[in-house]
Amino acid sequence: MMRPINISTVIGCAISETEQIPMIKKAGFDGFFTMFTGTEPIGLWAEEARKHNLEFETIHGPFQYANRLWESDSSAEEYLAYLQGIIECCHQISVDKCILHVTVGNTAPPISPEGLLRFQKLCDYAKSQNVHICFENLEPLPHLEAVMDFVKDPFHGFCWDIGHNACYTPNLDLMKKYGSRLKCLHIHDNLGVTRPGDIDYRDDRHFLPFDGILDWDWFVSQLNKYHYEGPITLEVSNQGLPKYQTMSLEEYLKEAYNRGVKLRDKLNQI
Repeated sequence: MMRPINISTVIGCAISETEQIPMIKKAGFDGFFTMFTGTEPIGLWAEEARKHNLEFETIHGPFQYANRLWESDSSAEEYLAYLQGIIECCHQISVDKCILHVTVGNTAPPISPEGLLRFQKLCDYAKSQNVHICFENLEPLPHLEAVMDFVKDPFHGFCWDIGHNACYTPNLDLMKKYGSRLKCLHIHDNLGVTRPGDIDYRDDRHFLPFDGILDWDWFVSQLNKYHYEGPITLEVSNQGLPKYQTMSLEEYLKEAYNRGVKLRDKLNQI
C-alpha cells in the first residue's frame, strides 16, 4: 500500500511556511501540516497547497494556554470561543482534522466536570463544521484519558505522537488504549527519558526517525495491528542535532522524506 508521506512545516526553521511549502513538494512529500494560532496566513498556505498539489492534512491548534479549558473563571469560556474560531478556520480552508493538546506542561488544573463539558462542546461544534478533533498524547497527566473517555463520539479521535510516547510515557501502551480511535500520527525520534523520575520537555527533541532510540519495527507493527491506513506524517525539527544544522533546508527535507520512505517500506514488509 502506497501510504502518503507527509511532514510538518519544519519546527524552528527560519524560512517561512509559505516558502517551505514548494520545498516540501520538491523533496517528494505528498502533504504537510502546520501550527495555527489564529493570526497566520492560513488561507495563503491553503492556496500554496493547492498550487503545488499537496494535501493540507491537518492543522495543529494552539497549545500555549491549553490548561485554560480546565479553569473555573471566565478565561475558560473565552478560550473555548477562541478554539471554536480555530475550528472555523479549518472548515473554511477544507482541512478536516485539528490536532489539540488537552493540557500544557507537567502540571494542570484538576479535571473537572465543567472542563469536560467544554471539551464536549468544542467537539460538538467541530463536528458541525465537519472537522475531526484529534487529541494528542503529551506528559503523563490523567487529563487526556478523561477527555477521551468523556468524548465518545467516534467522529473525533486520537493523534499518536510516538516521540512524546517515548520521552514522556514510555511505559504507557497508548495504542492499546486508543488504537481503535487513531486518526493521525506525529512521527519523530529522541533519546527517550534522559532524567528518570523527572519528565522534561527538553527530551522532546524531534529528531528524524532512526536518529534516536525508538524501536521502529515495533512502531510499524502497532500501525498494522490497528489497521492504520493514513499518512506517514513526520513532525521534525532541523534544530534537533548539529548535523541537521549543517544541511540546507532542501537537503534536510530530502533526508526527512527518505526516512519516511524507509518507514513506509517497513510497513509494507510486515
